Amino acid sequence: MNDEFFMRRALELARRGVGRVNPNPPVGAVVVKNGEILGEGWHERYGGPHAERIAIEKARGKDLRGATLYVTLEPCDHYGKTPPCTDLIIESGITRVVVAMEDPNPLSGNGIKKLRDHGIAVEVGVLREEAAKLCEIFITYVKYRRPFVALKFASTIDGKISDFRGNSKWITDHYRLKSHELRNKYMAIMVGANTVMTDDPLLTCRLEGGRSPRRVILDGRGKLAGGGWRVFSDDVDVYVFTASDAVYPDNVKVFRGEWDVDGVLAKLYEEGIDSVLVEGGASVLSQFLNVADVVHVFFSTRVLGKGLSAFENVEYSLDNAPRFRVERIEHVENEVYMELRPCSRE
Repeated sequence: MNDEFFMRRALELARRGVGRVNPNPPVGAVVVKNGEILGEGWHERYGGPHAERIAIEKARGKDLRGATLYVTLEPCDHYGKTPPCTDLIIESGITRVVVAMEDPNPLSGNGIKKLRDHGIAVEVGVLREEAAKLCEIFITYVKYRRPFVALKFASTIDGKISDFRGNSKWITDHYRLKSHELRNKYMAIMVGANTVMTDDPLLTCRLEGGRSPRRVILDGRGKLAGGGWRVFSDDVDVYVFTASDAVYPDNVKVFRGEWDVDGVLAKLYEEGIDSVLVEGGASVLSQFLNVADVVHVFFSTRVLGKGLSAFENVEYSLDNAPRFRVERIEHVENEVYMELRPCSRE
């Protein structure tokens, strides 16, 4: 068993925190001595103890001198909702720390340097790519100061997201669970007013133990004035962007003005939202196409012919059309799921 073996275990633990720690990153940690795991943990909830602290606490009562700590992200060296993890590591007697990747957040302090200054051997970069993929939402949020943007839609093989009557339920059947996994993963979900009026969706996560995302509604003309729609019906935070003077229910936070894509993302960042799943219809999907960090597409082998296309409102030639690479592909019977990543936009 080598460093990669134990780091893979730390990454496995970190994934358990996905959807529960935003806007913090999911982190896992494992304490090992003489090839034996003495303690392990992950960041379980926002504001809760960090993974390193949980792993070390679970190893209490054991001699940690000469032990190695494996952690998926550089230990923090600042006081936030919890004390610095570096201080606990130094006090524990651990003599070696293996870190998958450096912390991109400048507010987290220089944990690696502090550990080395106290005589602890630190190695960085074990399974770095896997750790960065796991933390891509956090990296985008702190590095680019905007939410990570994910587009999601279901389409027939001829690119239609609804039939000629406007019906969109249900284009796919087998991947509904994965749709709710995405809602659990991302901190907010976005649709336009037309989707609310057509489908009256709840926009909740229906996984057992899942977290429902905050709801972001683009309602430029105030079509949803007065409420009555199910998206306004419970205690989940709701944000409406509108250029109208429309009145919404008391539980809705309203941002008034003329909003473009960059302005919406900047405001969501100010609200502490680190990621948004764009589930809207053609209008909203078209608006956010060029800022998408990932696209989740669920294809059915149905053919509709006439109907609404996912990106009905954009127009490109073959020379300048946006391109995406296939990151992952799955299929069940007559349905296909694809995870797409944008090619270079330069």
